[in-house]
Amino acid sequence: MSKEPDSAPVIRRWNLNETEGRYARTGIIESVIDLHLGLKRAIGGKQAVGRFRLPLDALAVKGFVTRRVVEGHRVFDVQIYRETSGSYFLGVRQNKTTPLAPYAIP
Repeated sequence: MSKEPDSAPVIRRWNLNETEGRYARTGIIESVIDLHLGLKRAIGGKQAVGRFRLPLDALAVKGFVTRRVVEGHRVFDVQIYRETSGSYFLGVRQNKTTPLAPYAIP
């Protein structure tokens, strides 16, 4: 079954570990994802961070997401960072990031 370009984004649920401060996912085949991000607390338990619509193609063009070809298929690699202030960022490297907040959806 082929995926239509105008179909609804695929929902992904990720939990960033508070102690590590970073979450990485590789080999994502969808070009747009509906991310439900949570935070796994150091003291135990989970906390919802928010929901974000990530246009991976556009973010790759800007250099914030890695786009590569694996066995003839385009895939994306995403990294999310949490600052000690509690702000979240998206980027290939921690020194080149963009805030995650503008991609938030209700």
